[in-house]
Amino acid sequence: MFGSVAVSTHSINDYTPIVGQAAIDELRRLAKPLEGKRILALSSPGASGAVRSLLHSSVPLFSDLGLDAHWQQVRVSAEFLDMDRDIRRALSGGQVEWSAEIEKAWLEFNAANARLFDEDFDIVIVHHTASVGIYDAITQLTGKRPAGAWLWDSHRDYHAAVSESWSLIRPYADHFAASIYDYKPFIRADAPTKRNVVIPPGVDPLGPRSGAVSTAMKQTIMDQRGIDPNRPILAQIVLSLREDDPLRVLDTYELVKAQRPDVQLVVVDLLGDAPDNAQALNHLRERGRAIGDVTVLTEMDRVGNVELTTLRDQATVLIHQGMPRGISIELLEEMWQAKPIVSGRSPVAEAVLTRPLVGVLADTPPEQAHAILGLLNEPATAERIGAAAKDRIAQHHLITHYLAGYLKLFQQVLPGRSGRSASE
Repeated sequence: MFGSVAVSTHSINDYTPIVGQAAIDELRRLAKPLEGKRILALSSPGASGAVRSLLHSSVPLFSDLGLDAHWQQVRVSAEFLDMDRDIRRALSGGQVEWSAEIEKAWLEFNAANARLFDEDFDIVIVHHTASVGIYDAITQLTGKRPAGAWLWDSHRDYHAAVSESWSLIRPYADHFAASIYDYKPFIRADAPTKRNVVIPPGVDPLGPRSGAVSTAMKQTIMDQRGIDPNRPILAQIVLSLREDDPLRVLDTYELVKAQRPDVQLVVVDLLGDAPDNAQALNHLRERGRAIGDVTVLTEMDRVGNVELTTLRDQATVLIHQGMPRGISIELLEEMWQAKPIVSGRSPVAEAVLTRPLVGVLADTPPEQAHAILGLLNEPATAERIGAAAKDRIAQHHLITHYLAGYLKLFQQVLPGRSGRSASE
């Protein structure tokens, strides 16, 4: 096989003070019929931080609930790196010069990984869309279908996908027992598989980005970054794939600063694999210096979990330009920190920031600036929205909800069991 990814040991009992004994008992009830079943979560070395976060939390908890759970990564050799990047960008609606070479490399990549697949599992969950061809490649290699029920967790909105990329992967995904989507709006009308299930990502309240940070540590981090915690702070920590982002946030900030000169902006950009990212960051920094009080942090600034948690905690308002194509667990983590969020409209934002009011949807810079100024001028409203956001996560989007969704699906797709085939 590919070699397992090391994960920490977690106990589901540790979550009892947060979600209550009844929720833990329900998870154990759902897991009981699955005891000892071999489960494989298959991702890629280039998986997003959100996917890695989910697997780091869920895999050990599945094990603690009695399943024989494993997490492994496919091998993406140097010759397939460009293909893997192009496939991801094309499926997300990015500009890619599609060619027959991409398709040829994709088939070769899946064939190469099929040759490494030498164990049987009761359930395989593919978290890497470029790997949906492995199932068919194993069938061709061995002359029989691979054992177990195979699930495709897509983690992406494919509505804007380059047509050639969707046409390539869709027939292969149709071989799977079910397709899993983070949010219902992600499901295309021509979605593969008869069973399409929605399992929203879940925040791990005991995860590395949810832990408490001491007051002294917060002060040290803010001092190191040159940010004044005594003045209003706007922060954009999760960047979207909009072509005018991250520069677009400066349009909003400039309008706000014209009326509130005391405000500051923090932009965290950790999208290191974007080909044109360096040029965009240079433009961001230059314009930020012209406006004033703008702090730009990247991977080079060693922004870790403690720094991210602190920046979210210290922000007065968090800004999103919308995450139209991705899992966006970071948005859920920010809601868990009880912060008011102003976000552009997108399937994700509209699925999560819904009534009761847990955020403000605003698309254009003038609309966003108006919303932000309202929150800055009415702290009680901002606090109420932040509290409602955290309650929304507590009720619907914790890692325990994510586990329950998967355990129910596992029971449906295992041989000898039946379940709903309609979208949930």
